[in-house]
Amino acid sequence: MSISATEIHSLFEERRRNRGSLHREMDDVRRHYYGEITVPLPELDEYEKPAVANLFALGIDQMGMRIGSVTPAISSVALRPGFKGSEELALSRKLAVSGWWDMNAMKMKNRRRGRFLVAYACSPVSISPVSEDCSKRRIPFWRVRNPLCTYPSQMHDPDNIEPDNVIFHDQKPLSWLTKTYPERMHYLHKGSNPDGSFDVLEYADCDETVFVCLGTSKETNERRGFPGMNVNNDGITYAVELERIPNRAGICPVVVPGRVGLDRPQSQFSQMIGMYHRAAKLDALQLIAVFRAIFPDEWIESVANSPSKPKLVREADGKQGIMGIIENGRYQQAVLNIPQSGFQALDSLERNQRLTGGIPAEFGGESPTNVRTARRGAMVLGAAMDMPIQEYQEILERSFEAEIRRAIKVMKTYFNGTSMFFIPADGIESRSDYDVTATFETDHVVAKYALPGYDAAQAEVAAGQKIGEGVWSAQKAMEMDASVDDVEFEINRIQMEGLRRSLLAGMEAQAQNGQLDPHTIARIAKAMADGKTTLEDAVDKVHRQMQDEQHAQAQAQGGQPQLGQGEGQPEQPKPEELQPGMQRPAALGPGAPPMLPPSSSGEEPGTTVPQPPMGAADLMKLLSTTHPAGASAA
Repeated sequence: MSISATEIHSLFEERRRNRGSLHREMDDVRRHYYGEITVPLPELDEYEKPAVANLFALGIDQMGMRIGSVTPAISSVALRPGFKGSEELALSRKLAVSGWWDMNAMKMKNRRRGRFLVAYACSPVSISPVSEDCSKRRIPFWRVRNPLCTYPSQMHDPDNIEPDNVIFHDQKPLSWLTKTYPERMHYLHKGSNPDGSFDVLEYADCDETVFVCLGTSKETNERRGFPGMNVNNDGITYAVELERIPNRAGICPVVVPGRVGLDRPQSQFSQMIGMYHRAAKLDALQLIAVFRAIFPDEWIESVANSPSKPKLVREADGKQGIMGIIENGRYQQAVLNIPQSGFQALDSLERNQRLTGGIPAEFGGESPTNVRTARRGAMVLGAAMDMPIQEYQEILERSFEAEIRRAIKVMKTYFNGTSMFFIPADGIESRSDYDVTATFETDHVVAKYALPGYDAAQAEVAAGQKIGEGVWSAQKAMEMDASVDDVEFEINRIQMEGLRRSLLAGMEAQAQNGQLDPHTIARIAKAMADGKTTLEDAVDKVHRQMQDEQHAQAQAQGGQPQLGQGEGQPEQPKPEELQPGMQRPAALGPGAPPMLPPSSSGEEPGTTVPQPPMGAADLMKLLSTTHPAGASAA
């Protein structure tokens, strides 16, 4: 059922009244974060700002950055485990959602959402098929909404993060509204401020999205032509409907995760406001005292039994060397003694703010005086922030799951067909990586933090410790690490690097023992000089060249008589000293070189070639089965 502009305006006013105290609290936190408060003391300047440490900005930024420093891992289970097709679809779902996140710059959005969750106790987000920056990509777009301008419907379950409908409040200049909606804005009452900004409401539910602009007059009457418009006798309306867009996804596109509280969400720093004001006022009083001490009050005192009043003849000026002259009086200066209790009270207030807001000294690059070791410092810092960060990240996990469900519905209803895992910025899809309908046979795709409660610096250390303890495998750590895009490809890389190290170590050992000809090493080095040939390809290439050379030499000597064992001829090894499969045929005589057995490379049996250096043929056979020659491991 469609909702009119009048009903949207009524809902907005009702929700604004009900959430008045919560929004005032949010606005207080915002003003303290930006330092937009003044100290009401008459002795100070009119626009004097607080000069105490702004722990609001420090705590919000540090907590928000630590929450957003770790990207959750996306996973989707196969509906039919063990079946290759079902497992490939599960992998495609994971890669598709990962691509959406990359194209939406979710790393930066998560940092903003972390700040909203800490400061405003909620972090609403909407999913739309249309981008705010006019992107041409055919994907769902995430938009982080300002909690101060978000009015969701009432949810009786405090853990429910999926409202039935939401109203967003924004302001737009009249010039933009008139240019975008000229016909509709003609009926809006603009009042005495025709060049100012006007309130724009965005209502979203499972059926539609409606944009309404509010004017400056509340005189209403019913008028035909534009349904849902309140008008006066002149046909000018106070609430005009700008646009109405059907929602094909069939679900409210907004998710509103909130911080856990008793009966309502509360900012982590809202209780610091009173202490911050008191510290700012106390600092202002200390500043006034310092001013008075620097510029003390001066008095002229009458001389005892003087028949006339004291008179200042000439004002003293120390910079110009002018001495002051007083008649019938003496100069007195009121020296002000500044008490130290004010500075002690400031330190106490700062400590109370840190305890109340959970802001350890390490956030500002300082260390408590009673901490002596790095381990103790990590324990103190962890006690202050590990559990809050864990709770925030688990709240975001639930939100991610609900957001992905909405994104899948948007993708299936607006961009059905084939798509790419990552679409270029111009929106041109050059290939078909996955079919939307077939791939998203289920919308069960989750995003989980590997180690909730850890930031990026701690998660790396914790993952290494779990591998060392035997709790995690290396593959498990790579699956939970968002920086590893393709786990199978990375494992293959690691295995190939290990084989190359083994090959290189064997060659170095045989070269040192004199078992490998330096000329062969030089030929391998030349083969790798182009910077593109891998070590295994170079060894295989040189080995085949040496085989061809020996084969050509043997054919050239085939019709000549064999030389006997004479002076100047190197002593040939005995048959029992040759390796298996390398026996010398009797027909070639004792001076003939050894023969290789039949090989798969095409040589005929009986071809005379030298023994492969350092057993490289066997190792190359292993490499050819795991990584074909010529293929790049990268």
